[in-house]
Amino acid sequence: MKKIGDIPASNALRGWLWSLLFVAGLAAPALAQRDDARVELTVNATDVQSGDMLRLSLTFVNCKVRDIDPPEVKGLEFRMGPSTSNSTSWVNGVTTSEQRYTYNYKVVGSGEISVPAQTWKTSEGPLKSNPVRLFASGRAQPSRTKSRNGTTQRQPARDLVTAIEPSKRTLYLGEPVVLNYKIYNRYNNLDVRNYDIPELDGFWKETVDMPDARWEPQLINGKRYNVATVRKIVAFPQQTGTIELKDFDLVGYMRVNFFEGRELTATCEPVTLEVLPLPEAAPANSLGTFAELSVTQKASLDSLNANEAVTVEVTYRGRGNLKFLQEPELVWPAEFEVFDAEVEDQINITAKGESGSRTFKFVAIPRAPGTYTLPGVEATYFNPLRAKHITSRAPALSLKVNAGEAGAGGVSFNHQQDVQVLNQDIRHIELEPSRFLPRGTWAWKLWVLVVLFLAGPATYGVAAWQRSTRAGEAQDRLGTRHKRALKVLNAQLKQGQSAEEVGEAMEQYLMAKLKWERSALTREAVHATLGETLPDLASEWDALWSALEMHRYGASAIQADDLAETLRSLAQRTEQAWT
Repeated sequence: MKKIGDIPASNALRGWLWSLLFVAGLAAPALAQRDDARVELTVNATDVQSGDMLRLSLTFVNCKVRDIDPPEVKGLEFRMGPSTSNSTSWVNGVTTSEQRYTYNYKVVGSGEISVPAQTWKTSEGPLKSNPVRLFASGRAQPSRTKSRNGTTQRQPARDLVTAIEPSKRTLYLGEPVVLNYKIYNRYNNLDVRNYDIPELDGFWKETVDMPDARWEPQLINGKRYNVATVRKIVAFPQQTGTIELKDFDLVGYMRVNFFEGRELTATCEPVTLEVLPLPEAAPANSLGTFAELSVTQKASLDSLNANEAVTVEVTYRGRGNLKFLQEPELVWPAEFEVFDAEVEDQINITAKGESGSRTFKFVAIPRAPGTYTLPGVEATYFNPLRAKHITSRAPALSLKVNAGEAGAGGVSFNHQQDVQVLNQDIRHIELEPSRFLPRGTWAWKLWVLVVLFLAGPATYGVAAWQRSTRAGEAQDRLGTRHKRALKVLNAQLKQGQSAEEVGEAMEQYLMAKLKWERSALTREAVHATLGETLPDLASEWDALWSALEMHRYGASAIQADDLAETLRSLAQRTEQAWT
């Protein structure tokens, strides 16, 4: 057997040459790939109308990009995105990869709109995208028709539109208006991917509880539409002037066949509301604007003994923003000890507005016998139907307080004006120390009495704090979810460890921290928002979201327990970094 050193030099050289040729063959496709790297910019339409939704896509072919911002184009207003996709193909030994970012814009200009060529920093160096020109025509006026009751309503002019339909267009400050958010659709196989309910600046709003939206057929101007009401909001304007409601956008997907489909977008026509100031100056004690409001006052007892408790209830009933009502300032006799009021709401929020009652319950203890009168209560409010202020009154209450039985063990008080100095008030001070017990004999009993004496006020203080905390949490639902997000997440992860449950726990946590509703939660929106708020953790959240999606489709070997542990660790670091 020959040793390695015995092999002729020509054979060794021939082996090295074959190795170099093999490596060069492998590198050739890669070099060709780098030569073919490019950036392509495409749009879904070049002839658009002002107000249309436009989809703009950036495709990075045979190259990668890390940080990318939506292109700024004069005449286009960025609305949402990006949605991303990646694909790789192998044809005749050549690998082609594509990384696509799709953004949605609203056309706000008219005439020619130019998307200029832009340079992007990619893994293959700076690459320039191609320019695109659009032409935007004026917005076509939607058709109008009269309904059976004689009112004029807007009619959809295309096959897919969104609409904000208010119950009234002219109203007074504080007067409620019901806003219906509807989708008009003539496609039979439309899948609504996402819709964006805009914020209502200048309004106090309440969302009406309603079942899940479903399509209902409706014949409009000779055309049959499927109509879905996705949200109902009762809004109370807090400022006067002209307010424009807009930006109710929708992204859908229409399947053409089993393998193909296309994306559809829609936006609504702006709706203008005119909020009028009150026609007359509001009195100092005005409670606001209500379609109807009445006040009643009642006591649980009309006759009681001194040092016994009585409950006085002041109830407001009507139609309007009852949650704005504050605790009334009642005038109590000086001999009454009064505790903080307890608030009890029975308020219904329906498609017709907000109605019900708010009750303030006062617990009072009279400390001296006598006959007392509790003054009546007034409720002054502005009635938009009559365009003037109206006052509702509750009559005064009369309470008879008896002295009670002697020796009942209660503390007896006199009227403040009847306080007298009696000789029994003076007690002699014992000066002989021999008659006292030793110092430490009853020391432990004294401490027990002190603790028992302080237990009552401490318990009341804790209860008052808890009641105040619960009331604050009820008024700030999103803020409460934000603070308790990590606690709720840990509880959810203890109950289940499947990938679907981990994904649901992650979405609930992000909605709580960002104070978002389910409709606003998308991977792209979360990544963009966290990129501004928590730039160090945004990429990790996006990677976790991607891992969960891959696991959902069976493309990941990562265990659900590992995903749960990653989510728990990332949430803890987010809590520490959140400001």
